[in-house]
Amino acid sequence: MSPGAETLQQFFPTTSRPLICNAPMAGATNARMAVAVTQAGGLGLIGAGADFTASSPELANLRQQLIYARQLLGIVNSNASLPIGVGCLTMKSDAWKDNFVQLVSEYRPVAVWLFAYTHRSQHTELIQALQTAGRDWGLKVIVQVGTVESAKEAIEDGADILSVQGSDAGGHQFKQGAGLMALLPEVSDMVRREYPEKNIPLLAAGGIMDGRGVAAALMLGASGIVMGTRFLCTTECPASDQVKATLIATHDGASSTLKSRVHDEIQGNSGFWPSQYSGRAIVSDVHGKWDAELDKDENPDIARAPSSIVWAGAGVGQIESVLDAGSVVTGTQAQARQLIQAFNM
Repeated sequence: MSPGAETLQQFFPTTSRPLICNAPMAGATNARMAVAVTQAGGLGLIGAGADFTASSPELANLRQQLIYARQLLGIVNSNASLPIGVGCLTMKSDAWKDNFVQLVSEYRPVAVWLFAYTHRSQHTELIQALQTAGRDWGLKVIVQVGTVESAKEAIEDGADILSVQGSDAGGHQFKQGAGLMALLPEVSDMVRREYPEKNIPLLAAGGIMDGRGVAAALMLGASGIVMGTRFLCTTECPASDQVKATLIATHDGASSTLKSRVHDEIQGNSGFWPSQYSGRAIVSDVHGKWDAELDKDENPDIARAPSSIVWAGAGVGQIESVLDAGSVVTGTQAQARQLIQAFNM
């Protein structure tokens, strides 16, 4: 295990190795999932959204989820930290930074995950505000990166942990990127070479579905693991049974998924995401209809609803069943440990 694995356990003492996190997928995570992952020895995260202005439903929903997480964990002391994390999309954080930091201060999650700024100062300011507010309970800030340059920026902005996401990942990511096999070791080398005084743990994300991927990522320089698509097929995930069935029925992720901004265009959501990001999703009939209408020079106006797109990583073909989230954590850890021991890693 890398030195960063020890640092992660110091940061999150209730976790076990190798650390498994569920990705904070907005709309596909909740308190039940985060608590189940944490109780199994992982780090559970709730994906909270992108709008935390005072009247936002997302702000109200996050508050409800954090209250519920405290209830599920039996935490009655309001000054106790909450052993789960929250994730937010930061492209509009100028409008809600103070509201979000206040909510974090009230419920004290152990980690906040940031991704998708429009301009860098959004992260610089938010990281500083969160770390100032969270000093009392040891809050750690995780920043999702997809290039070596973005990793450097995040470290210089003060991130405690980097989530290094390869382009095999499902959902949204850097538009221009590389697979984890190429990206992770280069980021690891850069951190060791340019920031030798810092021990920044790296979480590997993108295409990891089981212990085999975990073991490989640890060899490439990861200290812990993030799994997104695999946690969509869990009993705690609020995604519909139809979405879960689609994920299980999908094979050959190399050809059945596509990384593109077209998914957001189909949903009528392309203006929401800054231009430097795109997403990977399952290719379906709706994509063919979209292409056909474009070919006819028509204004495509089909299925503009979130349900028309199923976000998934290129490893989706490895998913065979719906499991409870805790079993995903413990089963993946056990398989990874067995492989590590077998290869004397």
